[in-house]
Order: sequence, then C-alpha cells, then structure tokens
Amino acid sequence: RFTSGTAGRVSNMDEPGCYLAIAHRLADSAGEIIRTYFRTELNIETKADESPVTIADREAEKAMRAIIEAEAPGHGIRGEELPDVAGDGKWCWYLDPIDGTKLFISGIPLFGTLIALARNGNPLLGIIDQPITQERWVGSMDGTSSLNGRSLATTNNDESCSAS
Repeated sequence: RFTSGTAGRVSNMDEPGCYLAIAHRLADSAGEIIRTYFRTELNIETKADESPVTIADREAEKAMRAIIEAEAPGHGIRGEELPDVAGDGKWCWYLDPIDGTKLFISGIPLFGTLIALARNGNPLLGIIDQPITQERWVGSMDGTSSLNGRSLATTNNDESCSAS
C-alpha cells in the first residue's frame, strides 16, 4: 500500500507537484474512516438529489477538508457532502469521499474515494482510492500515472485493441 509520508504545511504554495503528498494524505485519512464503517449497520439518509448518504461519507469528507484547511489554506473545496469553500480562486480541491455509496451501503467493495486538484480551473492531479482493496490510482497532467506507487503506461500498439 502506498502511503502519504510526512504531514506538514506546503512551503511553496505555487508548486503543483508539492500537492501530491497532500492528496495522498487525504486518501489515507478518508480510507481509515471509511473502513471503520464498512459492513456495519448505518443510518442512511437521502440527499436532495435522491442519492443516499451515510456518516461515513460525511466524516471522510470532513477529515479531508481539515487536512486541506491546515496544509493548503486559501484553497477552494468542492465536495459531495458539505458546502463549497470558495478559497482564493486559484486552487480548488474536488472531493467525493465515497463514489458508489449504494455499493458501500450494500457491503460490496466496488466504490472509491475521488480526489482532484485544479489550478485556475485546469485539472492538475487526480486520485482514485479504493479503501477496501487498498488500490490507489494516481494521474497528473504531466503525463505520469501510477497504481499503488508503480508507474503505469499506455501502449501505442493498435493491435492490442483488436479482437482475435
């Protein structure tokens, strides 16, 4: 399992690469909370859009927001479960603590935590974290991607998509 490393406030607030460690800490924090509620009896509420929400969704998002507020003050936050935080307008985090809440509620481990960071509206990095199977996909606009810390690459081989 890939882990985030040392916590701390970002020193160069304009360096996009420095935010990857924060994104990993967000996923780590949400995952810890989500695992404690997985396959437990939960009170299920219905949001205005008719989708379900649980304490796990809300607590995981609160934990991620607390990290952002401590380590990247001034950043905006848009989440699934809580009101938006405007921030200074340059940086914005996008959070979905449990994408697939119905699967989570059903005890099926095919849901994930989604985290993205944009600068001036342009995406810079994204994480898909599966807290139960402990798989984490990371992608960034510099073209790098990984699964659990191992680099991923695509192939230019057109035949890899053809049926035989």
